[in-house]
Amino acid sequence: MVGASAIATTAAAQDELTSADTDDVIVVTGIRGSLQTANQRKRSADSFIDGIAAEDLGKFPDQNVAESLQRITGVTINRVAGEGAQITVRGFGPEFNLVRMNDRTLATVTEERSFDFQILPSELIVGADVVKSPTADMWGGSIGANVNLRTARPLDGSGFTLVGSGQARYQDLGEKWGPRLSAVIGQTFADDSFGVLLGAAYEDRVVRTEESRNGEAFGQGNGWFLFDGPVGGPGTEVRQFRVPARSGQSFSEDDRRRIAVHGTMQWRPSDKVEMVVDGLFVDFQRDGTLQGVIAPLQFPTFDPANLVVNENGTAVSFTKFFGPLDIRYEENNAASNTYAIGWHGTFEPTERVTFNADASWSRASATNQSILISPGILNNNPLNNPLPGGAADPAFQQNVITWTNGDVPSWSNSLDLSDPSLARIHVARHLADELEDELFETRLDGTFEVDHGLFKSFSIGGFYRDRSKSTLPFNNGVGPNGEDGPLGGNIPAWIMPGAPFSVYGRPNASGRVFQAPAAIFTPVSVPDLLSSENASILTDFLLIDVDAYCDYVREATLNQNVCSLQERQDFRTGVDETVFGGYARMDLAGEFGSMPFTANFGIRYERTETTSEGPFSALLNLAPESPDGSTSGLLVTTSPSEIVTADNEYSNFLPSFNFSLELSRGTYFRFAAAKVISRPTLGKIIPGQTFPSRSIESFQRIANNPDLDPYEAFQLDGALEHYAENGNAFSISLFYKEIETFISEQTVLVDSGYDHPTFGDIIIRDQAPRNRQGGTIQGFEIAALVNFDFLPGFARNLGVQANYTFVSSEDAAANDEIAELPLATLPDNGLEGFTPHSYNIVGFYEDERFRARVAWNWRDTFLEFRSGAEGIASHIDAYGQLDAGLGFKINDHFELTAEASNLLNENTIRFADIRERVLLNEYTGRRLFLGVRGSY
Repeated sequence: MVGASAIATTAAAQDELTSADTDDVIVVTGIRGSLQTANQRKRSADSFIDGIAAEDLGKFPDQNVAESLQRITGVTINRVAGEGAQITVRGFGPEFNLVRMNDRTLATVTEERSFDFQILPSELIVGADVVKSPTADMWGGSIGANVNLRTARPLDGSGFTLVGSGQARYQDLGEKWGPRLSAVIGQTFADDSFGVLLGAAYEDRVVRTEESRNGEAFGQGNGWFLFDGPVGGPGTEVRQFRVPARSGQSFSEDDRRRIAVHGTMQWRPSDKVEMVVDGLFVDFQRDGTLQGVIAPLQFPTFDPANLVVNENGTAVSFTKFFGPLDIRYEENNAASNTYAIGWHGTFEPTERVTFNADASWSRASATNQSILISPGILNNNPLNNPLPGGAADPAFQQNVITWTNGDVPSWSNSLDLSDPSLARIHVARHLADELEDELFETRLDGTFEVDHGLFKSFSIGGFYRDRSKSTLPFNNGVGPNGEDGPLGGNIPAWIMPGAPFSVYGRPNASGRVFQAPAAIFTPVSVPDLLSSENASILTDFLLIDVDAYCDYVREATLNQNVCSLQERQDFRTGVDETVFGGYARMDLAGEFGSMPFTANFGIRYERTETTSEGPFSALLNLAPESPDGSTSGLLVTTSPSEIVTADNEYSNFLPSFNFSLELSRGTYFRFAAAKVISRPTLGKIIPGQTFPSRSIESFQRIANNPDLDPYEAFQLDGALEHYAENGNAFSISLFYKEIETFISEQTVLVDSGYDHPTFGDIIIRDQAPRNRQGGTIQGFEIAALVNFDFLPGFARNLGVQANYTFVSSEDAAANDEIAELPLATLPDNGLEGFTPHSYNIVGFYEDERFRARVAWNWRDTFLEFRSGAEGIASHIDAYGQLDAGLGFKINDHFELTAEASNLLNENTIRFADIRERVLLNEYTGRRLFLGVRGSY
């Protein structure tokens, strides 16, 4: 594990780690060796860079590349199921950072540009550079940082190389074991002028998560609804209050299998010619299940006598009348393949001229499927068991939910949720999509040494990239009587003939209609669910036989489309993006008095052209679901969906300047200035609009914007760094960014022009990404690496690495176009994704036989979305994680290893505008890795 770095002087010179003072290749071994390598790269860098380096070939500091990157100053990570998936740099999230492999763009299996580190095994990576101030020859597209993942080259070594490792992975949630295997083999030939290197990694793991989710379910962000009613019993005043749209608990288990292979051939017939060909293949499979219980709370039927509302207008305790209770069961499967191949050539026709050429192709494809089965539980809901006159049986269960016990609500429920006789058919949904991403990228660079006074070299180059990403969805609608479901939304408002019991249905109700055979369900109990929380948890569920469930609904509804998949060409989306341009760069070197300096300046031109397509439906009519206005539901009429296309283009000139001055031996002052951009996420520029909510309390239009301009910023960096001869290092950096153009998801209130007989004007919450003027970001970073070699005995083998990042942002226009909603707190003027405080502390010990490290990483609370569900902001709570690792060398060839992640069993909290309105509380448990590593 490392927290410092550097980079070669051109984007093409990525292959070797060279000393600033000699031409000797640095040999990377052990913790101290990796720290030394990273510090040397940072010291000799021509811009502001941090990074990490492998402790040895096939031996990365952490189990995941993103987990290692978070040890770098200014870098934090986003987690999926508890493991690092994407990175944030100086507060800028994944969409602002350009992640490349061997300085090439990889196709991704997500719908956006951001790189998912879960697909890439750390055993195939020898290092990563995080470039915070660009040079003119670097690819543009990052306001945050350019991250380059480096793989090994066969000619970095000599002769035969073989490295292998095997580990057993254990997660305490679910008590599951899984294998993790890797091997790297290489050979050089013809006096080390030609070499081949092949690496492979395999992993099969079961990831379990436990969660309490409030306001969100089934992929819908309904947030916290606003209601008004009497509080505290009859005769009291009517008050407005907010309550989550849904609330429930669940657990999931994902079986994730990954096979990755990377191969490289390198040929260096002379000092003037070199060619490298490398390829990558990754196969990633995910089969997951989720089960639990959820209560839809969007119907305003609260018992006023038991409704407790605090000073913020949040319902902290309530009883729901006629409130349905649903079993939640999901199967989520994904299969993806990633292919990449690249060629790089270097030619030096003279001692003063060097040409570099690079061409690469990459393709990623994925098939994702999701099956949702959600039976209703027979209770006091008059829709599925009414009494004469519509009265409710007082003996029926009332759902009592209390929010006074921390981050998980307590439930009081006397129903037997594992009794199959209480289950009623409700939602059955089957969704899928096929995603493809293909890109071709090439560039040509020329460097000419001029050596004229201060001017040392001049570089020019051109580049081209073409990328095509598309998504084809499949679905079958929602619910047996939903609008797009097998009954076509045509259940009449009278007793349905042929149902096993009487039901009072209504159009589009997705109501709980049929009683399912008991054989479809298997009772399960999870007594330890969310056991770390001090709350009363529902732990009994019904495990569902999906095939039997779907077969029964097909038979009961006389519709064979239930749970089937239909290709929806009318909802396909796609983006074709072409980027091309050129650059010019000048490198300088000289002395101020006796202090040597280096500098570079240049300008880059980039032209971006996009063509996007997506489904579009126009709003034709709004009408109350009930003609007498007795309900808040709406009938929304839209035009048939049709595919529309949209074109956009923009050009950017991006100047840059970097300067480094050696004040004294080992002490450097750095300064940099640059214009940078980040292109809009691909999903935001697809044309289209939807109307997902059919309730007057939350009627919403969600749209994209194909005409978005890129994020644009001007940035300044300054730093003071010191490198001691014993490997100690200290640095302090200041940075400032002025965001000239920003993109925000904004929700504004728009009068639809339609009326409701009871609720009056129907207001549209219009949510769309829009360009606007941005704010400013400023902050500082402090980093230190101290080896305790001044201590006696074994203590001299100790060391500590620590860093701290502070980021502040000001965005005066952030809330200008955000609707001020009742009982909703607007966030401050900080930018989305910005974490004010983050820090890392790593302690390590290493001698000839034994090594150990303990690492603590912490990230402060940050704003996730300024305008989230219901137009209300959402945040991620502060999170810290403790990791540890041990290694013992049996001999020169074999080592025993043990590693642990999340030792303190930390959980992730997502909340709305204020901390008490929790949206998600997720636990992923501790993870342990036991293994052996061998090398020859």
